[in-house]
Amino acid sequence: MRCLLVVPFLFATACDDGPHVILCDGGDCGGQVAWRKNFQQPVTPHLDILFVVDDTPAIAPFADEIAAGFAGMAARLTQPAPVTALHVGFTRAGGCDTGTRGGACEIGAPEQFMRWEWCGSTLNFPGTFADTFGCLGDLGAAGCAPAQPLASALRVLGNPGPGWEGFLRPEAYLLIVVIAAGDDASALEGSPAPIADLVGSLRALKPDPSQVLASIIVPADDCAGGEPVPPRLTEFVNSFGANGIAVSLCSGQLPAALDVASDWVSISVEPACASNVRDTDPETPGLQANCTFEDRSRQPDGSTLVTSLPNCDDGPPPCWRMLPGGTCGGGAGSYVISIEREAGWCAEAGQDVTIECLGCAGANDPACVPAR
Repeated sequence: MRCLLVVPFLFATACDDGPHVILCDGGDCGGQVAWRKNFQQPVTPHLDILFVVDDTPAIAPFADEIAAGFAGMAARLTQPAPVTALHVGFTRAGGCDTGTRGGACEIGAPEQFMRWEWCGSTLNFPGTFADTFGCLGDLGAAGCAPAQPLASALRVLGNPGPGWEGFLRPEAYLLIVVIAAGDDASALEGSPAPIADLVGSLRALKPDPSQVLASIIVPADDCAGGEPVPPRLTEFVNSFGANGIAVSLCSGQLPAALDVASDWVSISVEPACASNVRDTDPETPGLQANCTFEDRSRQPDGSTLVTSLPNCDDGPPPCWRMLPGGTCGGGAGSYVISIEREAGWCAEAGQDVTIECLGCAGANDPACVPAR
Protein backbone atom coordinates (compact mmCIF):
# COMPACT_ATOMS: atom_id res chain seq x y z
CA MET A 1 0.00 0.00 0.00
CA ARG A 2 1.13 3.53 -0.68
CA CYS A 3 1.13 6.20 1.98
CA LEU A 4 1.74 9.91 1.97
CA LEU A 5 5.34 10.84 2.61
CA VAL A 6 5.82 13.92 4.74
CA VAL A 7 9.26 15.50 4.70
CA PRO A 8 9.63 18.34 7.21
CA PHE A 9 11.96 21.22 6.44
CA LEU A 10 13.78 23.50 8.84
CA PHE A 11 11.65 25.89 10.84
CA ALA A 12 12.85 29.44 10.27
CA THR A 13 12.13 33.05 11.23
CA ALA A 14 12.85 34.37 7.75
CA CYS A 15 11.19 33.72 4.40
CA ASP A 16 13.98 34.47 1.95
CA ASP A 17 14.23 30.81 0.84
CA GLY A 18 10.50 30.22 0.39
CA PRO A 19 8.76 28.52 -2.54
CA HIS A 20 7.64 29.95 -5.86
CA VAL A 21 5.33 32.47 -4.14
CA ILE A 22 7.17 33.83 -1.12
CA LEU A 23 5.66 34.95 2.15
CA CYS A 24 6.57 38.40 3.41
CA ASP A 25 7.41 39.47 -0.18
CA GLY A 26 10.88 37.98 0.13
CA GLY A 27 11.76 40.10 3.15
CA ASP A 28 12.10 39.55 6.87
CA CYS A 29 8.99 38.24 8.59
CA GLY A 30 9.82 40.22 11.69
CA GLY A 31 8.76 38.49 14.90
CA GLN A 32 6.51 36.03 13.12
CA VAL A 33 7.52 32.40 12.66
CA ALA A 34 7.35 30.68 9.27
CA TRP A 35 7.66 26.98 8.44
CA ARG A 36 7.91 24.88 5.30
CA LYS A 37 6.94 21.29 4.56
CA ASN A 38 6.84 19.14 1.46
CA PHE A 39 3.89 16.77 0.99
CA GLN A 40 4.30 14.06 -1.63
CA GLN A 41 1.79 11.59 -3.04
CA PRO A 42 3.50 9.02 -5.27
CA VAL A 43 2.65 8.61 -8.93
CA THR A 44 -0.05 5.99 -9.39
CA PRO A 45 1.67 2.58 -9.80
CA HIS A 46 1.82 1.21 -13.31
CA LEU A 47 0.61 -2.29 -14.21
CA ASP A 48 1.71 -4.48 -17.12
CA ILE A 49 -0.64 -7.44 -17.71
CA LEU A 50 0.33 -10.36 -19.94
CA PHE A 51 -2.46 -12.81 -20.78
CA VAL A 52 -1.16 -16.21 -21.91
CA VAL A 53 -4.14 -17.88 -23.56
CA ASP A 54 -4.51 -21.53 -24.51
CA ASP A 55 -5.19 -21.60 -28.26
CA THR A 56 -5.21 -25.39 -28.69
CA PRO A 57 -8.37 -27.43 -29.50
CA ALA A 58 -8.78 -28.20 -25.80
CA ILE A 59 -9.90 -24.65 -25.10
CA ALA A 60 -12.76 -24.67 -27.63
CA PRO A 61 -15.49 -25.80 -25.17
CA PHE A 62 -14.72 -22.78 -22.98
CA ALA A 63 -14.90 -20.11 -25.70
CA ASP A 64 -18.09 -18.49 -24.38
CA GLU A 65 -16.81 -18.34 -20.79
CA ILE A 66 -13.56 -16.73 -21.93
CA ALA A 67 -15.29 -14.15 -24.12
CA ALA A 68 -17.57 -13.14 -21.25
CA GLY A 69 -14.61 -13.08 -18.89
CA PHE A 70 -12.66 -10.75 -21.17
CA ALA A 71 -15.61 -8.36 -21.33
CA GLY A 72 -15.81 -8.33 -17.54
CA MET A 73 -12.06 -7.80 -17.18
CA ALA A 74 -12.08 -4.87 -19.58
CA ALA A 75 -14.87 -3.28 -17.58
CA ARG A 76 -13.10 -3.86 -14.28
CA LEU A 77 -9.90 -2.26 -15.58
CA THR A 78 -11.54 0.89 -16.94
CA GLN A 79 -14.78 1.62 -15.07
CA PRO A 80 -15.33 4.13 -13.71
CA ALA A 81 -11.72 4.89 -14.61
CA PRO A 82 -8.43 3.00 -14.36
CA VAL A 83 -6.43 3.69 -11.22
CA THR A 84 -3.17 3.04 -13.01
CA ALA A 85 -1.38 3.27 -16.36
CA LEU A 86 -1.91 -0.02 -18.17
CA HIS A 87 -0.04 -2.09 -20.71
CA VAL A 88 -2.08 -5.15 -21.76
CA GLY A 89 -0.77 -7.88 -24.05
CA PHE A 90 -1.98 -11.29 -25.23
CA THR A 91 0.17 -14.21 -26.35
CA ARG A 92 -0.60 -17.79 -27.37
CA ALA A 93 0.14 -20.84 -25.24
CA GLY A 94 0.18 -23.31 -28.17
CA GLY A 95 3.46 -24.56 -29.57
CA CYS A 96 3.34 -23.63 -33.26
CA ASP A 97 2.05 -20.04 -33.65
CA THR A 98 3.72 -17.13 -31.88
CA GLY A 99 1.78 -14.45 -33.74
CA THR A 100 -0.52 -11.91 -32.09
CA ARG A 101 -3.62 -10.07 -33.29
CA GLY A 102 -2.12 -6.59 -32.97
CA GLY A 103 -2.59 -5.75 -36.64
CA ALA A 104 -6.09 -7.24 -36.84
CA CYS A 105 -7.12 -5.21 -33.79
CA GLU A 106 -5.60 -1.95 -35.11
CA ILE A 107 -2.87 -1.62 -32.51
CA GLY A 108 -0.52 1.13 -33.65
CA ALA A 109 2.41 -0.54 -35.42
CA PRO A 110 4.88 -1.86 -34.53
CA GLU A 111 3.52 -2.47 -31.03
CA GLN A 112 1.57 -5.64 -30.30
CA PHE A 113 0.05 -4.63 -26.94
CA MET A 114 -2.43 -2.04 -25.68
CA ARG A 115 -1.34 1.17 -24.02
CA TRP A 116 -3.79 3.00 -21.73
CA GLU A 117 -1.81 5.83 -20.19
CA TRP A 118 -2.44 9.25 -18.67
CA CYS A 119 -6.02 8.35 -17.75
CA GLY A 120 -6.86 7.26 -21.29
CA SER A 121 -5.46 10.32 -23.05
CA THR A 122 -2.48 8.36 -24.45
CA LEU A 123 -3.58 5.29 -26.42
CA ASN A 124 -2.22 3.22 -29.30
CA PHE A 125 -5.55 1.94 -30.63
CA PRO A 126 -8.56 3.71 -32.22
CA GLY A 127 -11.42 1.61 -30.85
CA THR A 128 -12.82 1.24 -27.36
CA PHE A 129 -10.76 -0.42 -24.65
CA ALA A 130 -13.29 -3.26 -24.31
CA ASP A 131 -13.48 -4.00 -28.05
CA THR A 132 -9.71 -3.94 -28.51
CA PHE A 133 -9.19 -6.08 -25.38
CA GLY A 134 -11.64 -8.71 -26.63
CA CYS A 135 -10.18 -8.61 -30.14
CA LEU A 136 -6.62 -9.25 -28.94
CA GLY A 137 -7.78 -12.15 -26.78
CA ASP A 138 -9.72 -13.87 -29.58
CA LEU A 139 -6.92 -16.33 -30.40
CA GLY A 140 -9.08 -19.25 -31.50
CA ALA A 141 -8.47 -22.95 -30.87
CA ALA A 142 -6.34 -24.10 -33.81
CA GLY A 143 -2.93 -23.96 -32.14
CA CYS A 144 -0.63 -26.93 -31.70
CA ALA A 145 -0.99 -28.98 -28.54
CA PRO A 146 0.20 -29.36 -25.89
CA ALA A 147 -0.16 -25.89 -24.40
CA GLN A 148 3.03 -24.42 -22.94
CA PRO A 149 1.85 -21.20 -21.28
CA LEU A 150 4.80 -20.71 -18.92
CA ALA A 151 7.36 -21.12 -21.69
CA SER A 152 5.32 -18.70 -23.81
CA ALA A 153 5.31 -16.13 -21.00
CA LEU A 154 9.10 -16.37 -20.68
CA ARG A 155 9.55 -16.07 -24.42
CA VAL A 156 7.61 -12.80 -24.56
CA LEU A 157 8.89 -11.28 -21.34
CA GLY A 158 12.44 -12.55 -21.14
CA ASN A 159 13.41 -11.97 -24.76
CA PRO A 160 10.89 -9.52 -26.23
CA GLY A 161 10.47 -9.87 -29.96
CA PRO A 162 9.37 -7.20 -32.45
CA GLY A 163 6.41 -5.23 -31.16
CA TRP A 164 6.98 -6.15 -27.52
CA GLU A 165 9.76 -3.68 -26.81
CA GLY A 166 8.61 -1.33 -24.07
CA PHE A 167 5.86 -3.61 -22.81
CA LEU A 168 7.66 -4.17 -19.52
CA ARG A 169 8.26 -0.90 -17.69
CA PRO A 170 10.93 -0.83 -14.96
CA GLU A 171 8.65 0.82 -12.41
CA ALA A 172 5.52 -1.23 -13.21
CA TYR A 173 4.04 -4.24 -11.49
CA LEU A 174 3.76 -7.30 -13.75
CA LEU A 175 0.68 -9.54 -13.68
CA ILE A 176 0.82 -12.82 -15.63
CA VAL A 177 -2.60 -14.34 -16.28
CA VAL A 178 -2.62 -17.90 -17.63
CA ILE A 179 -5.85 -19.16 -19.19
CA ALA A 180 -5.67 -22.86 -20.04
CA ALA A 181 -7.90 -25.90 -20.52
CA GLY A 182 -5.22 -28.25 -19.21
CA ASP A 183 -1.85 -28.28 -17.54
CA ASP A 184 1.39 -26.62 -18.59
CA ALA A 185 3.68 -28.74 -20.77
CA SER A 186 6.67 -26.39 -20.94
CA ALA A 187 9.78 -28.46 -21.58
CA LEU A 188 13.51 -28.04 -21.00
CA GLU A 189 15.82 -30.26 -23.07
CA GLY A 190 12.97 -32.66 -23.72
CA SER A 191 11.88 -32.97 -20.09
CA PRO A 192 9.20 -31.04 -18.18
CA ALA A 193 10.72 -27.75 -17.05
CA PRO A 194 10.82 -27.50 -13.23
CA ILE A 195 8.16 -25.08 -12.03
CA ALA A 196 10.61 -23.59 -9.52
CA ASP A 197 12.97 -22.69 -12.38
CA LEU A 198 10.18 -21.11 -14.43
CA VAL A 199 8.94 -19.11 -11.43
CA GLY A 200 12.48 -18.01 -10.62
CA SER A 201 13.04 -16.78 -14.18
CA LEU A 202 9.79 -14.80 -14.14
CA ARG A 203 10.43 -13.26 -10.73
CA ALA A 204 13.93 -12.32 -11.87
CA LEU A 205 12.39 -9.98 -14.44
CA LYS A 206 12.07 -7.41 -11.63
CA PRO A 207 14.74 -6.20 -9.18
CA ASP A 208 12.00 -6.51 -6.56
CA PRO A 209 10.35 -9.96 -7.03
CA SER A 210 7.26 -8.77 -5.13
CA GLN A 211 6.39 -6.75 -8.25
CA VAL A 212 5.57 -9.98 -10.13
CA LEU A 213 2.00 -11.27 -9.65
CA ALA A 214 0.32 -14.35 -11.12
CA SER A 215 -3.18 -15.67 -11.80
CA ILE A 216 -4.39 -18.88 -13.37
CA ILE A 217 -7.81 -19.52 -14.90
CA VAL A 218 -8.13 -23.29 -15.29
CA PRO A 219 -10.69 -26.12 -15.07
CA ALA A 220 -11.79 -27.08 -11.57
CA ASP A 221 -14.29 -29.38 -9.88
CA ASP A 222 -17.21 -27.19 -10.97
CA CYS A 223 -16.54 -27.89 -14.65
CA ALA A 224 -18.56 -30.49 -16.54
CA GLY A 225 -16.92 -33.88 -16.32
CA GLY A 226 -15.06 -33.04 -13.12
CA GLU A 227 -11.89 -31.81 -14.79
CA PRO A 228 -8.84 -32.26 -12.55
CA VAL A 229 -7.10 -29.13 -11.35
CA PRO A 230 -3.82 -28.85 -13.34
CA PRO A 231 -1.03 -29.69 -10.86
CA ARG A 232 1.82 -27.82 -12.54
CA LEU A 233 -0.14 -24.61 -12.96
CA THR A 234 -1.41 -24.97 -9.38
CA GLU A 235 2.19 -25.28 -8.17
CA PHE A 236 3.07 -22.26 -10.32
CA VAL A 237 0.47 -19.93 -8.83
CA ASN A 238 1.03 -21.21 -5.28
CA SER A 239 4.71 -20.30 -5.64
CA PHE A 240 3.70 -16.63 -5.58
CA GLY A 241 1.97 -16.88 -2.20
CA ALA A 242 -0.25 -13.85 -1.60
CA ASN A 243 0.79 -12.57 -5.02
CA GLY A 244 -1.03 -15.43 -6.75
CA ILE A 245 -4.67 -16.39 -7.26
CA ALA A 246 -6.50 -19.28 -8.98
CA VAL A 247 -9.93 -18.95 -10.61
CA SER A 248 -12.09 -21.70 -12.06
CA LEU A 249 -12.63 -21.53 -15.81
CA CYS A 250 -16.25 -22.56 -15.19
CA SER A 251 -17.04 -20.19 -12.33
CA GLY A 252 -18.41 -17.28 -14.35
CA GLN A 253 -16.09 -15.10 -12.25
CA LEU A 254 -13.05 -14.82 -14.52
CA PRO A 255 -12.50 -11.09 -13.76
CA ALA A 256 -11.58 -12.15 -10.22
CA ALA A 257 -8.20 -13.15 -11.66
CA LEU A 258 -7.34 -9.44 -11.58
CA ASP A 259 -8.04 -9.13 -7.85
CA VAL A 260 -4.48 -10.12 -6.98
CA ALA A 261 -3.34 -6.75 -8.35
CA SER A 262 -5.92 -4.64 -6.54
CA ASP A 263 -3.87 -4.05 -3.38
CA TRP A 264 -0.77 -3.18 -5.34
CA VAL A 265 -2.16 -0.71 -7.87
CA SER A 266 -4.39 1.26 -5.52
CA ILE A 267 -3.18 4.01 -3.24
CA SER A 268 -3.93 4.52 0.43
CA VAL A 269 -3.06 8.10 1.22
CA GLU A 270 -3.00 9.32 4.77
CA PRO A 271 -4.11 12.94 5.16
CA ALA A 272 -1.52 15.66 4.99
CA CYS A 273 -1.38 17.29 8.39
CA ALA A 274 -0.15 20.67 9.49
CA SER A 275 0.38 22.11 12.94
CA ASN A 276 1.63 25.41 14.29
CA VAL A 277 -0.59 27.31 11.83
CA ARG A 278 -1.12 30.96 12.70
CA ASP A 279 -4.58 32.50 12.44
CA THR A 280 -3.85 35.93 11.00
CA ASP A 281 -7.32 37.25 11.92
CA PRO A 282 -8.50 35.66 15.19
CA GLU A 283 -11.64 37.83 15.24
CA THR A 284 -12.99 36.21 12.06
CA PRO A 285 -14.57 32.74 12.38
CA GLY A 286 -12.47 29.94 10.96
CA LEU A 287 -8.78 29.82 10.18
CA GLN A 288 -7.31 32.76 8.27
CA ALA A 289 -3.99 31.18 7.30
CA ASN A 290 -1.22 32.99 5.47
CA CYS A 291 0.27 30.20 3.33
CA THR A 292 1.74 29.59 -0.09
CA PHE A 293 1.30 26.26 -1.94
CA GLU A 294 3.70 25.40 -4.78
CA ASP A 295 2.50 22.40 -6.78
CA ARG A 296 4.79 20.29 -8.99
CA SER A 297 3.14 17.66 -11.19
CA ARG A 298 4.61 15.32 -13.79
CA GLN A 299 3.40 15.78 -17.38
CA PRO A 300 2.92 13.13 -20.12
CA ASP A 301 6.14 14.24 -21.85
CA GLY A 302 8.14 13.76 -18.64
CA SER A 303 8.40 17.45 -17.81
CA THR A 304 7.32 19.00 -14.52
CA LEU A 305 4.67 21.69 -14.30
CA VAL A 306 5.10 24.12 -11.39
CA THR A 307 2.11 26.21 -10.32
CA SER A 308 1.00 28.22 -7.29
CA LEU A 309 -2.30 27.10 -5.78
CA PRO A 310 -4.80 29.58 -4.34
CA ASN A 311 -6.88 29.13 -1.24
CA CYS A 312 -10.18 27.55 -2.33
CA ASP A 313 -11.96 30.57 -0.81
CA ASP A 314 -10.14 32.76 -3.32
CA GLY A 315 -10.04 30.69 -6.51
CA PRO A 316 -11.27 27.56 -8.31
CA PRO A 317 -9.51 24.18 -8.26
CA PRO A 318 -6.74 23.31 -8.18
CA CYS A 319 -6.72 24.95 -4.77
CA TRP A 320 -6.13 24.20 -1.09
CA ARG A 321 -8.08 24.12 2.16
CA MET A 322 -7.16 23.60 5.79
CA LEU A 323 -9.71 21.77 7.92
CA PRO A 324 -9.41 21.71 11.71
CA GLY A 325 -8.42 18.67 13.75
CA GLY A 326 -9.91 15.47 12.38
CA THR A 327 -7.46 12.65 11.74
CA CYS A 328 -4.54 14.93 12.52
CA GLY A 329 -5.21 14.64 16.22
CA GLY A 330 -7.00 17.91 16.82
CA GLY A 331 -5.71 20.42 19.30
CA ALA A 332 -4.62 24.01 18.90
CA GLY A 333 -3.23 24.79 15.46
CA SER A 334 -3.70 21.25 14.05
CA TYR A 335 -5.22 20.95 10.55
CA VAL A 336 -5.86 18.52 7.71
CA ILE A 337 -4.58 19.85 4.39
CA SER A 338 -6.85 19.16 1.42
CA ILE A 339 -5.81 19.73 -2.20
CA GLU A 340 -8.86 19.97 -4.47
CA ARG A 341 -8.06 19.05 -8.06
CA GLU A 342 -9.69 20.28 -11.23
CA ALA A 343 -12.04 18.08 -13.27
CA GLY A 344 -10.10 15.72 -15.51
CA TRP A 345 -6.95 15.80 -13.41
CA CYS A 346 -5.01 12.55 -13.84
CA ALA A 347 -3.59 10.92 -10.72
CA GLU A 348 -0.68 9.66 -12.80
CA ALA A 349 0.75 13.17 -12.55
CA GLY A 350 1.44 12.50 -8.87
CA GLN A 351 1.42 15.17 -6.22
CA ASP A 352 4.34 17.10 -4.78
CA VAL A 353 3.37 20.26 -2.92
CA THR A 354 5.64 22.56 -0.95
CA ILE A 355 3.74 24.51 1.69
CA GLU A 356 4.97 27.53 3.60
CA CYS A 357 2.85 29.10 6.35
CA LEU A 358 3.14 31.67 9.07
CA GLY A 359 3.21 29.84 12.38
CA CYS A 360 2.79 30.47 16.07
CA ALA A 361 5.30 32.44 18.10
CA GLY A 362 4.74 30.21 21.15
CA ALA A 363 2.37 27.98 23.06
CA ASN A 364 0.45 30.96 24.44
CA ASP A 365 0.12 32.79 21.15
CA PRO A 366 -3.57 33.84 20.97
CA ALA A 367 -3.51 33.36 17.19
CA CYS A 368 -3.03 29.61 17.62
CA VAL A 369 -6.23 28.53 19.31
CA PRO A 370 -8.51 25.89 17.76
CA ALA A 371 -10.49 27.22 14.81
CA ARG A 372 -13.96 28.47 15.72
